[in-house]
Amino acid sequence: MNLPNQLTEREPIDPKLAVGSSLPNPKGLLAIVLALYLVNEEKDHLDYSDKSGNTIILKPSLITSLKAFFNGITGYNATEIDSLASANPLVEMQIEPLQVPLQLFWKIAKINILGTDSSSGERTGGVRFPKELFFTTNMDILKNVISNENGDITNTGKELIYSWLTNNNTPTSSVNIEQKLTKTLSVFSEETLFKTWNNSTEIIFQQEGIYNAFDTTNATVDIGGTKEIKGTLRNLKSSISKDIHPYLKISSSNVELKNPSLATQFDNYQKRVSNYLDLNPKSIEIKIVETEEEINVDDVTILNKIYYGAPGTGKSHKVNELLKGKEERTERVTFHPEYDYASFIGGFKPITEVDAESGKEEIKYKFVPQTFTNIYVDAWNNKDNEYYLVIEEINRGNCAEIFGDIFQLLDRNSDYSITPSNELKQYLVKELTSVDGIKGIENGKMKLPSNLNILATMNTSDQSLFPMDSAFKRRWDWEYIPINYEKSEENPSSHYQVVVSDSISFSWLEFIEKVNTIIKENPNLGMDKCIGNYFIKAKDNSITLEEFINKAIFYLWNDVFKDEDDHIFEENTFYEDFFPIATKGKEKVLKILEKIGLNTPEKED
Repeated sequence: MNLPNQLTEREPIDPKLAVGSSLPNPKGLLAIVLALYLVNEEKDHLDYSDKSGNTIILKPSLITSLKAFFNGITGYNATEIDSLASANPLVEMQIEPLQVPLQLFWKIAKINILGTDSSSGERTGGVRFPKELFFTTNMDILKNVISNENGDITNTGKELIYSWLTNNNTPTSSVNIEQKLTKTLSVFSEETLFKTWNNSTEIIFQQEGIYNAFDTTNATVDIGGTKEIKGTLRNLKSSISKDIHPYLKISSSNVELKNPSLATQFDNYQKRVSNYLDLNPKSIEIKIVETEEEINVDDVTILNKIYYGAPGTGKSHKVNELLKGKEERTERVTFHPEYDYASFIGGFKPITEVDAESGKEEIKYKFVPQTFTNIYVDAWNNKDNEYYLVIEEINRGNCAEIFGDIFQLLDRNSDYSITPSNELKQYLVKELTSVDGIKGIENGKMKLPSNLNILATMNTSDQSLFPMDSAFKRRWDWEYIPINYEKSEENPSSHYQVVVSDSISFSWLEFIEKVNTIIKENPNLGMDKCIGNYFIKAKDNSITLEEFINKAIFYLWNDVFKDEDDHIFEENTFYEDFFPIATKGKEKVLKILEKIGLNTPEKED
């Protein structure tokens, strides 16, 4: 008996609420996707582009198919179709600003860089990679809108798509079908999530939130809020401004009803939207999800943030999960006692170059940028994307020396700027080339771009290495990463076993809970010295006795209980007494387990 397959569990959709996603030509984007779907015989997949230098173009076979599709309609011009090869949103726009309207706003197609599901491959402004489309059933609905009762595309439908493709006025004969198409697109976007700000408060909403904000005293709704519009909200603003909404119009960021005469129709439409959303609810948690597996950086405003906690709590792992898929727009650095301003920002260094005339090698001094300057330039030159600077073990370096005057720029709530050194200023003037990028050295001043986020990690056990002054600390948001003692599938460390021998093992989680309780109760120690869940990385949920002694026991002996009278070790025990591990080490570990009150495994026969 051939029964249906079990329900497919799908990953939650990343709403990309904080990603740059300008959509200057929504009608042009919709039209090219719809036209390609139709000439591709309504197949689910289309590899539509070829590489051409640093750009991409539509495949010539698709240009030929588009000409055949539109040939014969009023206003057709083959030259206009030829121009689409290199001038249409699918080949001009970066991948993430394409994903927002296609995947989230209208839900008409998934789009990937060919051969990968990464969304971070087009870091540089002019570089484009071949892409592929995976169409959804919403394309079937759009086709039906422009088809006759036999399912054939009408000439008025073709003429409408053609006018949107070529940025021409909609033919009079296609006005009615255009109204049907725009209303359908609006229905597609009713589930979409948007984000705006009321000062520091996030407001996550759907279009229903706009509809419900209208009342007898408020004829307009401000969707702009108090911060820069990003993500899907940019798409909504662009669509309303381009008349892709049956009831709304927009001026600046203020939305209102197109015409008072539409009030009754709009009221009924609003109620139908509400009824539909009741049947298709979204569970919305704002800043939202705290588990490492579910949280996504596009849902969270980061800017400057330090993740801190005991050694091994998973601080770096959390940062890595946050930035998964963003590696191309991430720079990483680890602070240490020898790290300084020149290592972080850059400075003049001797560079060997070959003289063009003599062919001889010459040593010249040039400004060589380092991690911070590189990502500063990238972020300013590509304002449509978020960029991330990750600083591991931030307190192991002298932050005051490393940041220097750049430290002032961490104050994100002001318009404060700094004057960089002459050599840095000259470098920035040369490298900041985009319209937005010039603002990064406007009037000779530096200011952090709003799309540059700085994340750092800090082990609290190391906090005395280079103390941070209060002025530096208050410019950061802080998030404590606690130790998780819960035994559950969501806590991988609850499955870790320390293998003492073939027949003896014990729970790593129970061990750290017992030991950390002792540490916290000692007035000279406290949470800073506790052991985190991932202090030792288990392989296949197993930790060998050698790893346990060389990492956990050594840390407890050398960094925690070394100078304490009250400890977990037997009297007159020294670290070297744990060797050889297989004999003495095993015996000492069993003694420790007995002393801390952990259920001692049964001894071997």
